[in-house]
Amino acid sequence: MSPIYQIIVKSCLILTVFLLLFGCASSPKKPLTGLVPGREVETLQSPISISVKTAERSTGGHGFLIFKRPDRFHIAVLSPFGLTLADIYSDGERLTCTIPARQTAYSGFITDLPDREGLRAWAMMRWVVERTPVAGPALFREHINGAGVRERLYYDEQGLLERKETEEGDRVVYRDYRTVSGVAVPESIELSNRRDDTVRIVFEEPEVNLPVDESMLKPNLKGITVLPFSAFQGF
Repeated sequence: MSPIYQIIVKSCLILTVFLLLFGCASSPKKPLTGLVPGREVETLQSPISISVKTAERSTGGHGFLIFKRPDRFHIAVLSPFGLTLADIYSDGERLTCTIPARQTAYSGFITDLPDREGLRAWAMMRWVVERTPVAGPALFREHINGAGVRERLYYDEQGLLERKETEEGDRVVYRDYRTVSGVAVPESIELSNRRDDTVRIVFEEPEVNLPVDESMLKPNLKGITVLPFSAFQGF
């Protein structure tokens, strides 16, 4: 092989590697199609995978989430064999966690949740689903949220909310939007607080704006011992 030919081959290889490393990374995201102007998520139901990370421990699993605007939700956390390990309910002001195997529930106002075991991160769910101002023309704006806290909002080029942060150190990131029934739905959301407790929820097969049975949003506490969250010792 001649020296000139070797130089040409090496140059082509270097160019190929450069394009692979930088060309693909800089390619713009494809815009979502099929969005219906003005349509929003009013209800959402989906199998989910969930992970919780705190300074004390990390855990994860699968389950099901039901959400109804403005701020009601039910998350069922399941074992690998399909048994319910825990049910978490919120009606906006209160959070209730039932553990069927112990016939025990923990309930209290969200503002009174102890700052341990990742409970404060769960309290952020109300903030996660709160309606936010539309983007732009700038892709960044500041806003006073429903709790009276100043937050910073970041949008992508299509005006979809990518993340929001508060001055207190709370943060939520919305990743990999897709179109479901004319609505932009993130594939995952990740919540973190000032203690760096993190909750990540991945929506596997979301269904949007279908009717929700009201009984699925209320805990059944018949025969259940109800304790305050100060007695909570983990799942």
